[in-house]
Amino acid sequence: MKWSRFEIRNRWLALLLCVSIIAFSGCSGNNSSMREADSDTHGSEIESFDDADSTISSDDSSDIVASETIDTKVSEEMTETDSMSETSESEPDSSEMVLLPNEESGFVVHYIDVGQGDAALIVCDGEAMLIDGGPVDASELIYSYLDKYEIYELKYIVGTHPDEDHIGGLAAAMNVATVERAFCSVDEYDSKPFSSFIKYLNQQKVSLEIPEAGTELMLGSAKVLFLAPIKALDETNNNSIIIRVEYGDTSFLFTGDAEFEEEDTLIYSDFEFASTVLKVAHHGSEYSTSEVFLDIVSPSIAIISCGNENTYGFPKQAVLDLLEAAGVVLYRTDLHGDILVYSDGEQIEVETEYESENDPFQAPSLENPDPSGEHDCDYVVNKNSGKFHLPECDSVKQMKEKNKWYYVGDREDLIEMGYTPCKNCNP
Repeated sequence: MKWSRFEIRNRWLALLLCVSIIAFSGCSGNNSSMREADSDTHGSEIESFDDADSTISSDDSSDIVASETIDTKVSEEMTETDSMSETSESEPDSSEMVLLPNEESGFVVHYIDVGQGDAALIVCDGEAMLIDGGPVDASELIYSYLDKYEIYELKYIVGTHPDEDHIGGLAAAMNVATVERAFCSVDEYDSKPFSSFIKYLNQQKVSLEIPEAGTELMLGSAKVLFLAPIKALDETNNNSIIIRVEYGDTSFLFTGDAEFEEEDTLIYSDFEFASTVLKVAHHGSEYSTSEVFLDIVSPSIAIISCGNENTYGFPKQAVLDLLEAAGVVLYRTDLHGDILVYSDGEQIEVETEYESENDPFQAPSLENPDPSGEHDCDYVVNKNSGKFHLPECDSVKQMKEKNKWYYVGDREDLIEMGYTPCKNCNP
């Protein structure tokens, strides 16, 4: 018998329908038995296959929600981490900023308490520079200070000018550290401390250079700019080397003993000398730091290096009043001891040897305003000539006060340091 295509299709569909009915009846029977067995305990919990699908769908939905929550949390943590990273880059905490001066990275300036004098040690990326070394009687201090911080190599050593209270300790520095290049405002000067400076440079076979204004050097990643002297002036103080050191967005100005006349040469120059930190010139003398000069420098922090109860009455009240009016944060070595200023290139942090309750904007009172008054000492040393005298010697009365060193100690120690006794008073 021959079937038409239509009949074949119908018979095939009928066969499939029968198979489906038989299969469904078997499953339905089993499910019915299971439902009957469980109906007493589960009741309405088992209602339909569609409800089961719905439950599964609901569980799947919960998994998706949980996954999104975890992803969101991770995303929030990553955002928080990124935020912390950005914060740490822009606002480093003190543990990141306070870098030991002999580490191979970072920038720090030590304004060393040398009494009545100046000395600043700069360390950047493991390279060191010493600007001035304080007076002769700070020689042992300078030696110990460099040794303490393991500064055995100085890339640069600078005497801003040949006054004893600035170059007196430089010879001691070269007894502990080698020097690559040396600078001063002069290459000849008739004084014992200057001769000692040259002596130890010669021993290291280092020639003394007089830098030109505009000279630029690198100290690690810091830029060192010699800004002055721009032209020769009469006074030694007014031929001081003035240096601006740039590290990132921060800058430091070192002014030696520059007075108004030299400040004016810088004011009318094309040099940029606005700075974050100012080393106030000439220990806070009334003849330095004019209002115009200070306004251009516009420092956030000012440092004054001066001796405790010094006979000059430095720093002077007129200068302190200007600094206070300018809104600077002021530190003084006579009040705070050694002053360390750290920079990360953006921010500054200051650490002092001592805390002081004294107002830094208040000038010290002079107990003995007459420089010719008596001093409790064994000998008076002329820091310029290298001779020492008995306190009552007539030569002492003719000395400039800035050249006097009131020495307490043994005669033999002075001779060992290279000083010679006066032939008139025979100390």
